[in-house]
Amino acid sequence: MANDGCPDPRGGTGDSSPDARDQQMPAWLRGPRWRRWLLIVMLFLVGWSALFGGWIGIALLRDSTDRNAGAVAFNIVLVVFMATVMFLILQRGLYRWFWHIERRRGHGWFEPGGKAMQFGATRTDAPPVIAWPWQLRLRHLGFLLLGMATLLFIFLPFENQLAIGGFLARHSAGRASAGSLSMLIFAWLPLLLLGGLSMLLLSRQIRRRDAGQLTAEGKLLLAAEVNWLFSFATAFAMTMLLCRLFGAMVVRYV
Repeated sequence: MANDGCPDPRGGTGDSSPDARDQQMPAWLRGPRWRRWLLIVMLFLVGWSALFGGWIGIALLRDSTDRNAGAVAFNIVLVVFMATVMFLILQRGLYRWFWHIERRRGHGWFEPGGKAMQFGATRTDAPPVIAWPWQLRLRHLGFLLLGMATLLFIFLPFENQLAIGGFLARHSAGRASAGSLSMLIFAWLPLLLLGGLSMLLLSRQIRRRDAGQLTAEGKLLLAAEVNWLFSFATAFAMTMLLCRLFGAMVVRYV
């Protein structure tokens, strides 16, 4: 069977054979390829139907005759979807991706001439099963709920989208400059802030690890927490930027 040459020190095997890949998939995706594509197409159709159905439903429930009533309703649907479903999907996918990178450290992936690693372009093994302490479970839940609430608070009101667009227009020299400013404010700034907060939360355990005071289980838990916190920070920054980009499109075109 084929192997990518990167043995997994934490439970993965790096086995890329069809049988191994099939076992890594969720149960509903296992089986013939045509069944997978059928399920994916059905999910796509259901998702689009829910999106546009929600748009029309919210517009009717609001019963607004304002000129921008459709834009307000569409913004509500998009932001709620981004702040809940997309945010959680990104966090989970990035957590798996960071474990993928962790498993391949020291195998030439980060050296000049090494293999390029692109998120979503490489099949990854499932992350190891972690026995999370209840304190960390509560912290994760709190972070996720706070992240969702922050995204909804900032982007759900249509007036905020208009105000953000006006701010970017006033403090930029053109469309390209506005895009760079938007990237700085809604992607890099939250990513840096959350990355700094993550390092602060992890600093004690990192010092203990460097001093050789952690067991093998403690080191595994620390690696998992590092990956979880940084996947949360990255997912939050990506979702915030997407909320802004889609909000700008709604304001401009709807």
